[in-house]
Amino acid sequence: MTILSDNAPDSRGCADYSARFVRIPMRDGVELGAILYLPLNRPGPLPAVMEMTPYLADNLHREAISFTREGMAFLAVDCRGRGGSGSEFQQWINDAPDGYDTVEWIAAQPWSDGQVGLTGGSYTGWNQWIIAGTLPPSLKTIVPSAAFMPGYDIPRGGIGSPYIYRWRVTLKGHSISWNLAADTLLFNRIQGDLYARNHSYLGVQDELGFHAKGWEDDLHSTSWGSVWEARRPSQQALAELKIPVLSLTGLYDTCLIGTLEHHRRLERHGSDAARSNNYLVIGPWDHRGMDGCDQVYGLKFGPAALLDIPKLKFDWYRWIFGRGEKPAFLDARIKYYLTGNEEWRSADTLEDLCSKSKPLYLASNGKADDIFHSGWLTAEAGDSPPDSFVSDPTDLRPLETETSLSNSPELSSGGGAVFPRSYNSLFFILGGEDPTNAVFCHNTYGQGVIYHTPPLDEPAQVVGEPELDLWVTCDAPDADLAVLIYEVLEDGSVIFLSSSQLRLRHRDGGDQTMPANEPVLLKFPRFRFVARRIARNSRLRLVVRATACSFMQKNLNSATPVPEQQPGEERIANIQVLHDLEHPSLLRLPTSPEVAK
Repeated sequence: MTILSDNAPDSRGCADYSARFVRIPMRDGVELGAILYLPLNRPGPLPAVMEMTPYLADNLHREAISFTREGMAFLAVDCRGRGGSGSEFQQWINDAPDGYDTVEWIAAQPWSDGQVGLTGGSYTGWNQWIIAGTLPPSLKTIVPSAAFMPGYDIPRGGIGSPYIYRWRVTLKGHSISWNLAADTLLFNRIQGDLYARNHSYLGVQDELGFHAKGWEDDLHSTSWGSVWEARRPSQQALAELKIPVLSLTGLYDTCLIGTLEHHRRLERHGSDAARSNNYLVIGPWDHRGMDGCDQVYGLKFGPAALLDIPKLKFDWYRWIFGRGEKPAFLDARIKYYLTGNEEWRSADTLEDLCSKSKPLYLASNGKADDIFHSGWLTAEAGDSPPDSFVSDPTDLRPLETETSLSNSPELSSGGGAVFPRSYNSLFFILGGEDPTNAVFCHNTYGQGVIYHTPPLDEPAQVVGEPELDLWVTCDAPDADLAVLIYEVLEDGSVIFLSSSQLRLRHRDGGDQTMPANEPVLLKFPRFRFVARRIARNSRLRLVVRATACSFMQKNLNSATPVPEQQPGEERIANIQVLHDLEHPSLLRLPTSPEVAK
C-alpha cells in the first residue's frame, strides 16, 4: 500500500541533496521555521538563495532541489505566523525586519560563503523589495517576479477589492486553506449577495467566521496614502541600494503595473551603480505563467515566448555570485516581448521604447452605447454631441452576467485558490487575465460607451502605456469607472491591450466629490503596459464603463466616503462624455517605429 507518493524530481537512485528543518531567531525573540537544502556534491561554503513565503516552506521543495543542483544552498522560510514560524501572520507588516535578520543569519552559517540572494514571485516578489529596502549587508541580489506594488496594483485607482480577503482565507492560521479559498462558486455567492444588498464587503468575514487582521484597513484605504507608502522601500533606502536587480513580469500579469513601478522607483532614486544593473524582462505571460508560457487563456504566442526562465535565473545568480558570466539573453537592461511579431526586443530604458504618442480623438453622433452603434476614434479633434451612460448601483444585470458565466462545476476548484478561472469577472479582465474575452464590452447594459477606429491601412506598433484625457459631467458626487482598450481583428475577435480604472472622488489623488454637471477633465492613472504589433485591417476599441463588478468594492455614488456608505444611499449617476472643441477627449497611444530584432 502506498503511504507517501514520491514527489522528488528524480526518484531514481539516492538524493544528491540534504534537507533539514532549522529555526531562525528574530530580533524580538520570535523564531521562524525554515527548511535548509544543501547539495551533497559541492564541498565548501556556498552562496545561498532564500525565499520567505506565506504559502508554507514545503511548497518550495522542488524549487529548492533545483537550486542545490546548480551548486547553491536554498532556504525555504515560513513567513512569521505561517507554517512552522512563531507569532501571528499579518500581510505587509513583518517581512522587512524578519527578512533582514534571516539574510544575516544565513550569511553567518558555516555552510554559507556570505553571499545571499532572494527569489520568489507575487507576494514573495514584493517582499524581496521590502527586504532589500532594509539594506542587509550580505544581500547581493533580488530576483522578483510579478511583484505587486501596494497602492498601485492593490488597490488600483482607489477601488478596493474583496478578492484580497479570499487570498487571506488561503493563509488562515499556520496552515493553508487551498480548497476553501479555491471554491469560486462559494465566494461568488457571498460576494454577489453583499453586492446585491449594497452591503459592505466586510460582511464576508461574518459569513465565514474569519476576521483577517489588517484587511479592513486595506479595503478602505485609497491608492494614495501613508498606509501604502510604508509598504514600499523608502526613497532613501533606494538611494543607498547598490545590488543588481532582475525583475520579471508579463503583459497579462495582474501585477504588471506594480512590477514596472518598482523598476521605475529604483531608476528614479537609485544610485548609478544600482541603475546600471537594474534589469527588467516583460514577457507575454500572465501571473501564473512566470516560468515561461506560450498561451494565456485563448491567446496563443510564438515559440519565443517559451523562454527558459529557471535557466535565466540560475545564470543570473551564478553571475552575481562570481561563478559565471552574465546571461547572454540580457543584452540590454530592458527585454520585452512584442506580441503580434512574436519576438523579443531590447531597450536601455522604458522611456526609450516609445518614440512618440499618437492622439486619437473621441467623437460620435451622440449614441455610442454598444459595439454595433459605437462612437469613433479619429486623428483630428472634432465637434460632436456628448455621449451618455449611467453608473447604476441598483442594476443587477452585470452581476447576473458574472453569475451565469461562472455557473460551472469546474469553477469550484478550477484554476487554483489564488488565481481561479477568471473569465466571469471584469476585475480580472481589467488585470490582464482572459485577454480574448469581450463579454463586458458586449454587455454594458447602458452603463458604458464604446469607440472604434476605422480598420488600419497598415500595421501599427504600440509599445508603452496609453493615456486617456476624458472630459465628463456627472450629476452624482462619485462613481467608479473602468477603461479597456482592445485590438479588434478582421474576423471580429478581440485581444486585450490595456486598462485603467478610477474612483472619481480620487481623480486628483485626494478626496473631492464631483461638482454636479460641470465639465471635469479625468486623467486615468496607470494604464497597463502594451507591446503589440496591431495587424493591418484591425481596429482599436476603447470602452469606458461603470465597474459594476462584485469583485470590486461597490460605490453607491453618494457623497459619503465609500467605506462608510450604507444601504439606502445608492443613487444613479448620469454621466456624459464630452468631445467638442472646448472639451477634446482623446486617447494617446504610445507608438514605436519598426526596429531590428
